[in-house]
Amino acid sequence: MKLTLLLTALALTPLLRAADDKKDAASAKDAAPAKEESAEAPATNELPRVSAGDIEGVKKLIGKKAVVFGKVISANESEKVGMSFLDLDGGKFTVVCFKDNYSKFPDAQSPAKLYKGKIIEITGDIFEYRKGGKGSPQPEIKLTDPSQIKVIEAAKDEKGSKDAKEKKEEKPKKEEPKRVPAKKYFE
Repeated sequence: MKLTLLLTALALTPLLRAADDKKDAASAKDAAPAKEESAEAPATNELPRVSAGDIEGVKKLIGKKAVVFGKVISANESEKVGMSFLDLDGGKFTVVCFKDNYSKFPDAQSPAKLYKGKIIEITGDIFEYRKGGKGSPQPEIKLTDPSQIKVIEAAKDEKGSKDAKEKKEEKPKKEEPKRVPAKKYFE
């Protein structure tokens, strides 16, 4: 009886090993997609990027978190309301910041002073706001923290205007006409 059990166990050993190998292979297959998913996760976590001038593209992202980039063409601060407004490319996209958040920015300045004329990227949830309850709704992002905004480059107009001022201050030298001795003409 013992010998029969021993022979049966020896005969079953390769089968048991094969079953274990199948389990290992199945668990490896299950683990493999997890690795692939984690490798793809950053790609799916990347936020959509759109130019502020591409209004149709921005409107498609309303209700979603995205990155919007463009030049700040106007920056206004309303003391009465306690808000800053940054209008980007074409003025059809606005970044809004409430005064309560100014303390988070360098020197507790309003974003209107910090980002005027600069090319920026802003990250946040895009929503629509109808100004004054009139007109068509306009896409906006609320700026609550400096980490949401990144300066891509200072506007070239600022640098150009400084250069222009310097050039205006330097008066061009006028060439004086060459004098011809009068004796030459009256001889």
